[in-house]
Amino acid sequence: MTTPIQRPDDRTLVLDRVLDAPRSAVWRCWSEPELLMQWHCPKPWQVTAAEMELRPGGRFNTVMEGPEGERFENKGAFLAVEPGRHLTFTDAYTEGFVPSGSHFMTGFLTLEDAGQGRTRMIWGARHPSVETVQQHLEMGFEAGWNAATDQLEELAASLPRALGADPLFKAKTRTCLFLPKGALEAAEFYCSLLPDSGIDQIFRPDPNGPPLVVEFTLAGTPYMAMNGAPPSQPSHAVSISVLTEDQAETDRLWQALCAHGGEGGHCGWLRDRFGIHWQIVPKALPRLMHAGDPQAAGRVTEALMGMGRIEVAGLEAAFGARPAAS
Repeated sequence: MTTPIQRPDDRTLVLDRVLDAPRSAVWRCWSEPELLMQWHCPKPWQVTAAEMELRPGGRFNTVMEGPEGERFENKGAFLAVEPGRHLTFTDAYTEGFVPSGSHFMTGFLTLEDAGQGRTRMIWGARHPSVETVQQHLEMGFEAGWNAATDQLEELAASLPRALGADPLFKAKTRTCLFLPKGALEAAEFYCSLLPDSGIDQIFRPDPNGPPLVVEFTLAGTPYMAMNGAPPSQPSHAVSISVLTEDQAETDRLWQALCAHGGEGGHCGWLRDRFGIHWQIVPKALPRLMHAGDPQAAGRVTEALMGMGRIEVAGLEAAFGARPAAS
């Protein structure tokens, strides 16, 4: 597959592709040397050696060899590393930010969930001059990077997706949401609501069938959603509690989670359309409750008991109210 190269400015080249592989697998292909060597340059060229240390200032060294004995040794360093999501690397520095004395390009990578277990990969290069850009294009940038991306997609799609097979999942424990159906739909919806969220892995017993388990991160916390729960009444025994920054975020989440069949409850509780219970709690509530004034905290609690969606202004008014004269 060939996707046209984008040129957002006169020194930058960008390839924007959606890959039919989960983000966790694509990340592995970028972050594990033995996998990177299998795709990082278009055949019949090959990467014969790769060393990397995934931290700012860590080394990113490769050796590329051609079919007629050509050999290029590339030494560089990472400038930014956000596991599972972003890399910036350059040949302007070697390990430890030691200047290399020459500079051809600074590369960057961004991975985003594209739904249905796919990944949007934005891969590009910034150059020190317009002349360097032209040189890179004449070297076959468009065809070469597209071919390498095809190789990456094929490799990522072939990686095991069994539960626990991906080293990206480092949490020993995670909450499992057992649903009758719609695990992937629910996970994608939840991830769309909060930053630092995304689908990590999808497990399908039949590669061509529906997902059974979806691993995802919600605001930095690991979860999994599983299909196949027997019909049951929703329970308040387990809920997802979100501490919101202000009234605007409280309102946004409340409205989104109550939409399309969800239902608001009391004191910040609600049930979404998938049957999962949530508590949407503004930071103002614990702040006022722990302000060191027992009488004011009691008034805040009394105000809270009369609310569905929590209203910060109402809590603050109750906290500041003067006791009635005796």
